[in-house]
Amino acid sequence: MRPQNTLDWVAFVLLLVGAFAWAAFITDVNVLDVALEPIADVLDDTVFGLIGLAGLYWIARVLGLPPKASR
Repeated sequence: MRPQNTLDWVAFVLLLVGAFAWAAFITDVNVLDVALEPIADVLDDTVFGLIGLAGLYWIARVLGLPPKASR
């Protein structure tokens, strides 16, 4: 399924970031912790939360939720 509007693209990019973050299980390096460490742990938690919401959004899209029309 290809992203069709802005929300789709934002969710898709967050899913890609999340996929790279899962590399922690293979390499023992958390990509988000390394990238966001100088800023704050709160931002790290926020990004992980957004990744989770993006995943739920794409599950809903795959199961048949129609996309919102872009303006």
